[in-house]
Amino acid sequence: MTWAGYRSMRSMAQHALALMMQEFLGSDHTSGAHIDSIRGVQCYAQDPIYTPIDEQVLCEAGFTVVEDPRAFLEVDESSVIISISPDIPVMQIIADIARPAIMIWNKVSSIDRNVLTDPVSPRVDQMLEDYIELPFPAENESFGNLAMYIRKARQTEKDLDTHWPDLEMSNILQ
Repeated sequence: MTWAGYRSMRSMAQHALALMMQEFLGSDHTSGAHIDSIRGVQCYAQDPIYTPIDEQVLCEAGFTVVEDPRAFLEVDESSVIISISPDIPVMQIIADIARPAIMIWNKVSSIDRNVLTDPVSPRVDQMLEDYIELPFPAENESFGNLAMYIRKARQTEKDLDTHWPDLEMSNILQ
């Protein structure tokens, strides 16, 4: 995040996205979010290229900067994962750890099957069956081609006995 031109602008935009999500999830707009009563919604950041100045700025902004692999160890069913063009197989690691509530990461498509840094595997495909894919509202140099994957509600026997009217996703999101 230390100023390095274009890469720094990307990094700042991506960290701003995480802070916006943290603010939204910690507000009265949502219910059931995992909120720490003292510090609010926890926001972890991990990148091996952070400098001490980066870490200081992130901590002042409310992030908890952690070393690898601690960031992965914090992932649970209430997590929101933001991973943009990583250099490691984040999707596969997440598929093995938990089913986060929301994942914002590079859009998974059949043409991406041969990527080298964050490849899609059968485990990732299977995990994504439990999610609704929504287009990310901004496609630009800072974010690239992202998608939001929101975990589907789990149906219980009681839910299966209830007949709900058909709702279109566009009506739910408005």
